[in-house]
Amino acid sequence: MTLKQLLNEDDFKKFISDSSLSLVHFYASWAASCDQLNTVLVDLHEELENDSFKSAFIDAEGVPTVSLKCNITAAPTVVFFKNGQEVDRVNGFQPSDIRLKIAQHSVLFIAPHSKPKAHDEDLNSRLKRLINSQRLMLFMKGNPEQPRCGFSRQIIEMLSGVNAIFGSFDILEDEEVRQGLKVAGL
Repeated sequence: MTLKQLLNEDDFKKFISDSSLSLVHFYASWAASCDQLNTVLVDLHEELENDSFKSAFIDAEGVPTVSLKCNITAAPTVVFFKNGQEVDRVNGFQPSDIRLKIAQHSVLFIAPHSKPKAHDEDLNSRLKRLINSQRLMLFMKGNPEQPRCGFSRQIIEMLSGVNAIFGSFDILEDEEVRQGLKVAGL
């Protein structure tokens, strides 16, 4: 999959007009992080394996009318639209924030705590999906609100103490994942 490029204001208006979540990456060719962010957006589409959002990029300097209307002050900036209206934005290269906002605005997002969509998804793919679902993923006994062992409680206190943003997965809820992590040495 390649990321669609919006070449003018009409392309932009058409792209954001429908009811699905539409992400527009305001891009600058001179900023290396913009190229990286385009790759991240493509990877998110492939990883999440759903059609709950679409994304495209637009040259922030090449189509200044759109950039001005959207109050773009830096690239990269990703603006989230529904029905032609801005619902959120992420300034800078922040892949985990983009993932989080997709989750907040998209009903079909696969949450880290969910079971795999397809029953035939192999364990290694499932572990990879879980591990990569957050910038920091904690496999623990219980959940952050109710840790079920001393180690889990300590690590939650440490992460909370530094205001870390993280996902969690309760290994007591899924024996296959628990054993798979042991075998993989993770």
